[in-house]
Amino acid sequence: MGIFFYNVLLSSSILFYPVVKLATKKRGNISISDRFLTDFPQLKGKILLHLSSIGEVNSVKPLVKKLKDRLALTVFTDYGLERAKNIYPEVPSRILPFDLYPIVKKFLQKNKPEKILIYETEIWPSLLHCAGKLKIPTFIVSGKVSERSFKNYKNFKFFFKPLFKNVVFLARSQADADRAKSLGFKNVKIVGDLKFDVEKPESLSDLFIEGNRKVLIWGSTHQGEEKIAFELHEKLKGKFPNLLTIIAPRHIKRAKEIKIPSRYAFRSETKQITSDLEFYIVDTIGELSSLYRFGDVIVIGGSFVPNIGGHNPIEAALWKKPVVIGNFGTDFSEVAYRLKVPVLTVKELSRFVEKLLLDKRFYSELSETIFKSYQKEKGVTERILKAIGEEL
Repeated sequence: MGIFFYNVLLSSSILFYPVVKLATKKRGNISISDRFLTDFPQLKGKILLHLSSIGEVNSVKPLVKKLKDRLALTVFTDYGLERAKNIYPEVPSRILPFDLYPIVKKFLQKNKPEKILIYETEIWPSLLHCAGKLKIPTFIVSGKVSERSFKNYKNFKFFFKPLFKNVVFLARSQADADRAKSLGFKNVKIVGDLKFDVEKPESLSDLFIEGNRKVLIWGSTHQGEEKIAFELHEKLKGKFPNLLTIIAPRHIKRAKEIKIPSRYAFRSETKQITSDLEFYIVDTIGELSSLYRFGDVIVIGGSFVPNIGGHNPIEAALWKKPVVIGNFGTDFSEVAYRLKVPVLTVKELSRFVEKLLLDKRFYSELSETIFKSYQKEKGVTERILKAIGEEL
């Protein structure tokens, strides 16, 4: 009965998709017609790996690398699908169909996946319901249940519990495992966070910085954080007159709307940063993890303004550089704790970064601590493969 009412509500909400498309145009296109299609012949007999968006597409690279001949991908956002096709050209991929029971049932019956892997917490009720009915083994891999999500799911536990009972939850941490059990998952194991198995990019992006400069990199910023970055730059410029601040907005279509207070250049226009430039805006996709290596200090965006939850600090940590995250980065608090990444408020940021740039010993110790913590956490891919019966 619950799944019926869910489908009625979802059917009604599809009418508002054109509005959603208009409201989210800065984040990339939102297709509609493709989400009614059920063809995916390349999926037959393979493992279906479902991902949410661009961040998740990037994070699963170690798993895709191990299983690429056995995988087909679905992605929820068009933005993420575009990225998947770029970095995994050999792996079939398509947009996830609307989570309406008739569409999902036809999609699974027609394409017959051997198993379904859902990365982190992309919970689609009709997908889980149909997979259970068709007896398709389903796994949440590197599963997470944030405190915010836990409260929301708990309010509808009566609805979700029957959907979760046959799904294997491979948790990223003990806290996630405990929350998953409380929500109704019967089979729960801890495997760790797949993000820790990320590797340096195989091909490195070029960047030429004129002069000997201190470089701050803000990765994946959201609205309001560029202003914080500019204020930090101004505070530090007195002691570091050659300071360069590199800003990579999470959604690149916002880049041209940022009001930049001094001389700047866009990544899409040049790879040369002359000595007179104070700001460099990365308005390209897929280069941030490579560009992190040019930073002296890396600041993780989405964590200094509320209601975002932060972004992944691991791609920065693997370059053996000091990384800091904001106190609003709650979705990555467990990762920050395991990496020993400092969690700062906006008020604490300038003093902390200044100390890093002035105190070589402090700088070296923090860089080493974070990097060693990152190395200690690796090996998640192998644990996932073993848990899903695909150990190589």
